[in-house]
Amino acid sequence: MSGFSISTGLISGLDIAGLVDALASNQQQAIKRLEARTEEFSIKKTGINALEANLLTLSTTIASLKNKVTFEQLKVNNTGTDQFSVTVGKTAVPGNYVFQTVQQASAQQSLSRGYADTTTQTIGTGTLTIAQGGFLDNSSLLETLNDGSGIRRGMIRVTDRSGASAVIDLTDVISVDDVLDKINDNVDISVSARVVDGRFILDDTSGSSAVNFTVTDLNGGKTATDLGIAKSIANSTLTGDEVYQVTENFLLEQLNDGNNIRLLQGAADIRISLADESNLEVNLDGSKTLKDVLAKINDHASNGGKVTAEISNGRLVLTDNTAGSGTLSVIDINNSKAVRQLGLDAASAGNTLSGNRLTGGLDSVLLRNLRGGQGIETLGEISITDRSGQTATIDLAGAETLTDVLEAINTAVDDVSGDPLKIRASINGRGNGLVIADTSGETASNLIISDVGGSTVAADLGITFDSAVDEVESEPLHLRFVNEATSIANYAPDGQGVQVGMFQITDSDGNVGIIDITSAVKTVGDVIQRINANTSISVRAEMNETGDGFVLIDEAAGTGTLEVSEFGDTTTAADLRLLGESFTGDDGAQRVSSRKVTLIDIEATDTLDKLVTKLNAAGSAVKASVFDDGSSFNSKRLSITSSTTGKDSRLLIDDGGLNLKFGAVVEAQDSLLRVGANPASAFLVSSKDNRFDDVVQGIDIDVRKIGAQAATVEVAVNTEKVSEHINNFVSLYNGFVSAADELTLFDIENNKRGILQGDTFVLRVSNRLTQSLTSRINGVSDTINSLSGIGLKMGSTGKLELDEEKLADALRDDLTNVKSFFTTAEKGFGAKFEATLKSLTDIVDGTFTNEKNVLDASIDATTERIGELNVLLESKKARLLSEFVQMENILSSLQSQQTALSSISSLRVNPAPTGVA
Repeated sequence: MSGFSISTGLISGLDIAGLVDALASNQQQAIKRLEARTEEFSIKKTGINALEANLLTLSTTIASLKNKVTFEQLKVNNTGTDQFSVTVGKTAVPGNYVFQTVQQASAQQSLSRGYADTTTQTIGTGTLTIAQGGFLDNSSLLETLNDGSGIRRGMIRVTDRSGASAVIDLTDVISVDDVLDKINDNVDISVSARVVDGRFILDDTSGSSAVNFTVTDLNGGKTATDLGIAKSIANSTLTGDEVYQVTENFLLEQLNDGNNIRLLQGAADIRISLADESNLEVNLDGSKTLKDVLAKINDHASNGGKVTAEISNGRLVLTDNTAGSGTLSVIDINNSKAVRQLGLDAASAGNTLSGNRLTGGLDSVLLRNLRGGQGIETLGEISITDRSGQTATIDLAGAETLTDVLEAINTAVDDVSGDPLKIRASINGRGNGLVIADTSGETASNLIISDVGGSTVAADLGITFDSAVDEVESEPLHLRFVNEATSIANYAPDGQGVQVGMFQITDSDGNVGIIDITSAVKTVGDVIQRINANTSISVRAEMNETGDGFVLIDEAAGTGTLEVSEFGDTTTAADLRLLGESFTGDDGAQRVSSRKVTLIDIEATDTLDKLVTKLNAAGSAVKASVFDDGSSFNSKRLSITSSTTGKDSRLLIDDGGLNLKFGAVVEAQDSLLRVGANPASAFLVSSKDNRFDDVVQGIDIDVRKIGAQAATVEVAVNTEKVSEHINNFVSLYNGFVSAADELTLFDIENNKRGILQGDTFVLRVSNRLTQSLTSRINGVSDTINSLSGIGLKMGSTGKLELDEEKLADALRDDLTNVKSFFTTAEKGFGAKFEATLKSLTDIVDGTFTNEKNVLDASIDATTERIGELNVLLESKKARLLSEFVQMENILSSLQSQQTALSSISSLRVNPAPTGVA
């Protein structure tokens, strides 16, 4: 046993953990190789993502090249930028257009007489009424002549009977008054012009008969011809041909002095009763023109030739083709008002019903629309005595228009001598009444005007008179300009529409009715119908007597007050102008009036400043201010200006006898734009606000100032924009190629390689794109079947090369085929290349997506294997450590045993001495 020895120094000197790592090193090497592989996959995916991003930039460009709009974008070259600006839309047709600004739009501004100051001098007591309608002297537009064809504008020569002549420039005229003014204002000839019904009439006032009275066209024009006055006569009055007639092409909105016709929706409007006692109930829904009205009657399912409707002499004429004891007549049904508005409120004669006139003719109005639509109660004779003592009895029994009255007075002759009466009848300066002036210069008699027999003409026209004066002016004649067909879209005091909502009417007996104005309510007639349909109150609504709105009439006969108020948080009643105080009519019934005018009550203490405040607080379509004219005496004037521009902004101001003496310093007018280079063939268009939308298809014009000469607007396809898109496509594609080259780079000299070097994926993608770019496409264009046709080819480096000159030629000379090549659906280059891009980049099954999916799967699988190996390694480490611990325990035990054995061995080698005490 003496040779047995175990050394513990070996065991204790071992680093157990290091020994475990050493034993697991092979496993760790395998993990590191897998981690390197994962990183390689990730780097490759990054490269593919970068390449795909480059390719995706082509999508937007190819989408543009595929879109026809790209090849239809327009550019504008405007030589008249000082006159107007031009905007073109996609519907514009390329070409050269000529425009000239003839007139700019303006709003009417009127000034009162002067006052000393604005704060202390009072104005008086009365009512100021401001309207934007009801004019007796509105001028007809020339575009309404010759059945809507208008006239060809140019120069005419007028020669009076003395031989004096003048060239009249009618190149810029827009209305009948423009023509009359051009002739009447010319001082070189003795000629006065007017219109009667549908004719121009020229009177020679030279008193000579040396030559014929002649009107001729100049420079090959047709202006005089189109005006019906191209004549040469040996007479002092040149009566033109009829150039204005009511035809079936007339719009319904042109009838009744522009008041239009209210048609019911979904119900019959009129009933025609015939001699055989049958009836036709005619629904006029959808009618826009008189032709539509005729068709509704003549083509009625129950007609079958029973009644024939036609236009004759400016009126509707019905002919009853049946036989029997009945009478041909027409009545309204379903609360319609169409009979009167269509002029069919006339008695038939035999089997024919000739309606009343549908329009007042040129520059005139219908008598039946005066006095708020009451018209003349009884037509008949009037007597006028001028101040020289001559008297004329004038028969107005057949008068239908205001021109009929004025012509009859102005051509009247003395009942005895037959000499012309020295009387001149005209429309007053405000445009709302008549002026009868004595021109005799004598004072032998009073100026006397009276009705004869049962006539009420003079009384109804407000010209009954007997006084030693030279002139008499009628009261306002209140031409109707609001009727049942009037839209409520601009009825509110501020010119806006009526708010949808409810308002409340309380009658004099305390009954309350709620009136609901929904979006279905479009016209004044609709409002009236809603009010009259309410059975909770005893109130009737009807058109008013001043022709500018409607009125509520209390029929409850109670002791309370007729009132209108808002219901809820709306402005409906205010927008309908119904919040005024009630008043009592001639019949004793209370009324609440809605008038489409601005009414200002002026009190005894009101000054100019106070009146300005009242006007501006009224929320109306006018603005008021004080204007100082700078004079040393009474320099303060009231200025009233329309809030809008255009001829419809004209203001009719009635001061109610306050002697404010308003005069227009700026006239309301539309802007005028001439379209075309030659005035003879050009046409004039008007706008109320200096903007002309679609003046020519797709072209909008904004007027800046009047032009001295015509300007050219060139509208052309913007080929530069197309070229820009194509260049962008080339640039983006070549950017993709550069990115692919960088990613697959192999630089031997610098030992540098791209992250996708050697990967076949990039080659596959590049080949697909190259094939798509170089393929021929047949059947989409007559002249171009490949990109080479527009100057594009594939270079030796794989990049696209563009011949700019060839592209420019193709876009200039062959744009249609270039467009077809790129934009033809499914077969064109745009569709095909877009399909190629989609096959490569589709997020579901595109080539890039599939490749990235493979890489993701590889990364996932490798990552999973690394995880498994790590788990295995840790398990192995734990097992080895356990084994080493067990070994150490064994060695420790053996060491203890060795120590014991060594002690035993020592005792045996050295025994204790014997016999020692």
